[in-house]
Amino acid sequence: MKYKLTRTCKDCKNVDSIELTKVESAFELYNSNTIWKSSCTNCGSTNCESLGHHHPTLDKELLDMWGNNPELFLMEQDQELLLAEYDYFTMLLEAIDESKYLDTKINVLIEAICVLLYDNTVSPDEYSQKENNEREIIANKVRPELIKRKDKILNAGDSVMEYIQEIVYPQIGIKSKRA
Repeated sequence: MKYKLTRTCKDCKNVDSIELTKVESAFELYNSNTIWKSSCTNCGSTNCESLGHHHPTLDKELLDMWGNNPELFLMEQDQELLLAEYDYFTMLLEAIDESKYLDTKINVLIEAICVLLYDNTVSPDEYSQKENNEREIIANKVRPELIKRKDKILNAGDSVMEYIQEIVYPQIGIKSKRA
């Protein structure tokens, strides 16, 4: 599979594509400033309107690289939000249980699973009955796995954002700080 970054010219709207490796794409290992200031292949303008890039689907290889390297980030901020996908759930649990990653990365994985439960229990009035049924199925799979790992969640300390703790911790038998 090919990975790419797109650069849209502000002047002529031409879209240039820059090929990336899976690793470059996953960890944003490219110089966006250089690309932003580069010349359009169509009109030569250096006026850039936007850069676009889709993250590759996370796999075990990428997770292992990320988990063992303090210099790698899946996103500049809010990595836990990118990881909080049910498709990644089993892989994240295995990584937490194996504890073979850096502690800071394990804490991000723990927060990601807490976010997954949060996302599937908060604000039910914003979803249809069908969506809430699907969310409940996911929450019912995530909740017991978090309960099994309460000690690891407690060890993660303040890594889990307070607003997440307020919703998730009571569901898994941990007192939130505000309780």
